Amino acid sequence: MKRYCLLILFAVAAMSGCSKTNSYTPEEGASGEDIFKSVCIDCHASENGYIFELPARVANSVALADKIQKGSIAMPSFPNIQDDAMERLAQYIIADSKTVE
Repeated sequence: MKRYCLLILFAVAAMSGCSKTNSYTPEEGASGEDIFKSVCIDCHASENGYIFELPARVANSVALADKIQKGSIAMPSFPNIQDDAMERLAQYIIADSKTVE
């Protein structure tokens, strides 16, 4: 019974970002690092010197922008990060991540 309760708790926690929207809007001219530290770092802390290990297919600003703006099961969407701010954030993530095959 305890395992079942823990499984349910984990599933609820994992889905807590599902269908959520974060209304964060970056300040004018905010760097990619500033944006990341303002809104991403709580869930995406650096490990082994990298933010992420990105599969090659998503290690580009178009794929990252899509993921950030739409969100996913455990990640809320960030529709207010757009244009130059999104490009700066994506380039920061790419530069500080390890691309893997």
